[in-house]
Amino acid sequence: MEIGFLGCGKIAVPMVRSLARRFPDAGIFVTLRSEHLSSMLEREIDNVHRGESQWVLDNSEIVVFSLLADVARTLFPSLAFRSDHKSVSVMTDIGLQEIHDLIRPASGCCITIPVPFIAQGGCPLPVYPDNPLIGQLFGDENRVFPVTEESHVNAHFAATAILSTLIVQLQGTSRWLGDRTGNHVDAEIYLASLAAGYLGAMDRDGMQRLDQAMEKLSTTGGLNHQLLQHMQSSGLTENLEKGLQQLARRLCMQA
Repeated sequence: MEIGFLGCGKIAVPMVRSLARRFPDAGIFVTLRSEHLSSMLEREIDNVHRGESQWVLDNSEIVVFSLLADVARTLFPSLAFRSDHKSVSVMTDIGLQEIHDLIRPASGCCITIPVPFIAQGGCPLPVYPDNPLIGQLFGDENRVFPVTEESHVNAHFAATAILSTLIVQLQGTSRWLGDRTGNHVDAEIYLASLAAGYLGAMDRDGMQRLDQAMEKLSTTGGLNHQLLQHMQSSGLTENLEKGLQQLARRLCMQA
């Protein structure tokens, strides 16, 4: 199996690490961009090789597109794709039909949404349209969620943005705790462990487990209840909804 990456950034790198770990006999080819990341991968992983974009295509049967949309629009017309290329896009802001128009005579591209912890596994992967290629590449240790419409996969793209808002709250709480204990190292360890442990222990069966977790934390007059009331009175829920609607408009969804 030969897998190429057009684009070698913060999402491509953990995907490469995941594939190299699980398919040590596969050839993995990455473009020079970004130079420091592609050279790091080639230096650290025996079956990773880097070169120009056309060289990556020529050596690959499966191609992952991990570029900014405008870069893809500029680069793809200069490349010679083959009809037997299988492809996966992890790009935002560019639709599937436009990708197909740019990569002819290749066809059958699908879209999925990895996040950096795919390197370790356990990453949920929405895919549109349903394609066995995603299961072949990642399904042994990452749950694949086929979706039936492109707007649905775009909604999943928007939903991933919640991660930054979760982390910024953990950052702020960690700083607050460290200021009061005098130990910022342990404060960060504590907050990261608290969040990872609580969410990690939650069943992932879709049976209203988030609602159940919220109920357990919402004892009237308790610490969680008091802080949540303060945050909600400051517009937490309304601002989240407005932010998601902005992302929906950016991704050409019905907001």
